[in-house]
Amino acid sequence: MSKKKVFIGVGHGGSDSGAVGYIVEKDVNLQMALTCRDFLTAYGVDVRMSRTKDEDDDINEEVRECNAYNPDLAIDVHNNSGGGDGFEVYHTIYGGTGKVLAQNIEKHVKAIGQNSRGVKTRAGKSGDYYAFIRETVAPAVICEGVFVDAKADAAQADTLTEQQAFGVAYAKGILDTLGIPYDEPEEDPEEPEQPAEEPAKEHWAQKHYDSLIAKGVEINETRFDDPITRGEALALLDQIVK
Repeated sequence: MSKKKVFIGVGHGGSDSGAVGYIVEKDVNLQMALTCRDFLTAYGVDVRMSRTKDEDDDINEEVRECNAYNPDLAIDVHNNSGGGDGFEVYHTIYGGTGKVLAQNIEKHVKAIGQNSRGVKTRAGKSGDYYAFIRETVAPAVICEGVFVDAKADAAQADTLTEQQAFGVAYAKGILDTLGIPYDEPEEDPEEPEQPAEEPAKEHWAQKHYDSLIAKGVEINETRFDDPITRGEALALLDQIVK
């Protein structure tokens, strides 16, 4: 059985920074895409990326690379601008597998706590508006993770860990669409409740010790269960018969 193939377009790069605000789009796109790739390859998917470092990445070249690779699915990783809030994903106006892919990705993005603006389409004069969707042969989607110029929304992806979470969410949506199972991390089992410690019981000899002390007998040890020596016995008797 041949490996499934996925193409990941990485929006902007090099001299094109993409949207800039509280975070820089081209950098965040790359981290999300790299994590998506790594998760997919861990489950046997063959992945091609339009770039793996900060370099120019023209959309027309992306489309050519994608079609030459002939993947089963294609995804273009972007982030948004315009002061909005939430994730959105675009698929072809004709529905099909692209729509399923978009819905699966949205489900996993919502699971990591990001709001969703929805699964969308955008029509142009000759079909789909976006070239990555219109010109690619494979079912394709464009993911817009966060609004980089909205402080609260950008905060959903302003650390490497958060960017990686988006990448994993995208990968899970892709695997769902390809029908490839993956492991979900197991929840840490709850620690069994420890029984409360019983209060220590008073030794049976304690009352006799206390009584002797009250009577003025000097006893410097409370080793109630240790054997008494002859010397200790004589010292104790000597105090008692005074």
